[in-house]
Amino acid sequence: MPNQILGLSEQHAARVVIEDTGFATPCLTWTGSTTAAGYGNIRINGANYYVHRIVYEAHHGPIPKRIDGDRAVLDHRCRNRACANIEHLELVTNRENILRGDIKRAAPKPPGRKPRVRKTQCKRGHEFTPENTYLKPDGRRECRACMQEYRQERTARERAERPPAAPRTHCRAGHEYAAENTYRYANGKRRCRECMREQDRRRRTRT
Repeated sequence: MPNQILGLSEQHAARVVIEDTGFATPCLTWTGSTTAAGYGNIRINGANYYVHRIVYEAHHGPIPKRIDGDRAVLDHRCRNRACANIEHLELVTNRENILRGDIKRAAPKPPGRKPRVRKTQCKRGHEFTPENTYLKPDGRRECRACMQEYRQERTARERAERPPAAPRTHCRAGHEYAAENTYRYANGKRRCRECMREQDRRRRTRT
């Protein structure tokens, strides 16, 4: 067990164990609290911090927000999200991190169980490309095409459930849509006859 890790107190370092996950060198796996996505989590002065980010910043300084115009993220090259080994952490763009996410996880599996391969398509068949992938704060992926389709379906459903609007009784100029003052086009649309006459008078005056 490591007795000192740059960035972590002795109390926190005691929660890290050396673990062989199949990577080139052993992981320093955090055994304390983790997020739903499996990242090591520390609470300091009432705020939550990722263990691997604390360790990285202790070695290399603050993590930039963007790299080459894309969001900057830390990639666990060992595929062990609870790892705090600085040698396994690499600062990459969000695009690169997504592309690397298709690699099989290196953590050992129970005997007889096949390694899990990250899906390349969503449940509707859309490919998880960098442009079509939205990463949630907890690390889970969302298909942007599905999100767009859901919004369109929800809008169509809300429109279908919306009661029909009451027909207008007056035109924009304030003339009443009385039977003798209403002209109907072949497609069913209405036109105010008084407005049509006024428009015709203005046209004749110009000529």
